[in-house]
Amino acid sequence: MKPLPEAIKRYLAAAPVCRIATVRPSGEPHVIPVCPLFDGNATVYVDLDPKSATAAGLRAEPRIAVLVDDYDDDWSKLRKVLLRCRAEPVEGAELDAAWERIREKFPQHATIDWRPRLTMALRIQDWVQEGVADG
Repeated sequence: MKPLPEAIKRYLAAAPVCRIATVRPSGEPHVIPVCPLFDGNATVYVDLDPKSATAAGLRAEPRIAVLVDDYDDDWSKLRKVLLRCRAEPVEGAELDAAWERIREKFPQHATIDWRPRLTMALRIQDWVQEGVADG
């Protein structure tokens, strides 16, 4: 993987939502919004319902696309980063560390007593950017 520039890392770390695209076992495409946690290096963590179409799709095909984007009516301000990732469930110390940071980034979890379900590590394999300036 080509290294992520610092500006892209900051953009991913600040993102409150991203969209993940999977393929269902039947072959149908599927996209959902999720709240991501970027580890600052090459992994995005997300938590999913283990019974969801997304989870079923990831079990069938762990290669996914992740889109982080910002829309603005001034199209010169459009920004996006497309990540091509390989998804894998996390457990143990990695899960604990991810959830400590997820709870810091999204304190809303505490207000609804959210517990980890199927936490996935989306390991970045490749990426494409548009509109996210270095600096």
